[in-house]
Amino acid sequence: MNLLQSIYKIKRFTTSKDRDFIKALKIYNDSIAVHSKTDTNEISAFIDKTASPNREMFFFGLYYNDIVVGYIECGYLKTTRSLIIDYFIIKDDYNFNGVFYPFFSLFQQFLSSNLIEIDYFIIEVNFKSLDFNEDKESYYLRKLLFAEDFKTVDIAYSQPRLGVNNYESNLDMKLMIKSTNSMNTIRPETITAILHDIYYNHYINWYMAFMTEVEIREYEKHIQNQEKLLNEQINNRDVIKLISNTNTVCDHYMSNNCYYNNSRSTAGYVKSPLKRSIRILKILSIPLVIFIAVILSFAVFLLTTILDISIDKISPFFTAVSATLTGLIALFISSKNK
Repeated sequence: MNLLQSIYKIKRFTTSKDRDFIKALKIYNDSIAVHSKTDTNEISAFIDKTASPNREMFFFGLYYNDIVVGYIECGYLKTTRSLIIDYFIIKDDYNFNGVFYPFFSLFQQFLSSNLIEIDYFIIEVNFKSLDFNEDKESYYLRKLLFAEDFKTVDIAYSQPRLGVNNYESNLDMKLMIKSTNSMNTIRPETITAILHDIYYNHYINWYMAFMTEVEIREYEKHIQNQEKLLNEQINNRDVIKLISNTNTVCDHYMSNNCYYNNSRSTAGYVKSPLKRSIRILKILSIPLVIFIAVILSFAVFLLTTILDISIDKISPFFTAVSATLTGLIALFISSKNK
């Protein structure tokens, strides 16, 4: 084999009727833990909505060799020119460094090509170990994002509830941030503005479309409490540290169930699904050509018998046709082997 290629594609979904959107949503549904999951009915409903004044939502399918293998959901917050990534999911069979980075590169290229000015990329990530029921997507994602110059914001952060009654989703997490220029610190005023943008123009903006007026008021009160707790720790600082890749992959490094200690690596490559079929095709190619030639000859014999036609009269024509068909079949099999 002299040529081997893998094709990576990214596609923005603009309608819930897109068949590939359903495939991508299934990958999302199968991959995300319950406490981190947004209702798929809400996602399907929201993809058909127009952009709000202060935020634009993006939903992407990730394609590896024309197969849907991943899903991205993110929101562009126009006030602070921040992009919050809600989900960046790749199927388990494709969850490798060599697959993630081409997709992440295409993701950034799409945003740049569409002239979306982004000052900050933001993502909420679970930093707990398996002892604390960490979902594996968070582990893979934070490990890969560190190599993309994402850094951890040194503040205690709780993810707001994903809906008024989803109490399990109100998790202690960390914010990871990336800017156009590498930074080691960020001003408290900047983080305060970004968090306010996330809380009101991302979370409340999303859920107000699916809640009653009473539920909206209750959810707004929850968001206000979250913001108050964050501001209390931020306002006392001159700067907020941004932490690079820590010495350990898990906060609880010594835990037996830590992904790092279990050697769950994202190194590697996707195994080609074609090798076995090509090997079988090579083995069967010669008997297949002979079999088709025999069947063709027998069919012609029956036809001449039924129509009472002398075989001598059509033998030159039959010879030419059978040779041509046999040659085409052999050419087809040869091309498949390559």
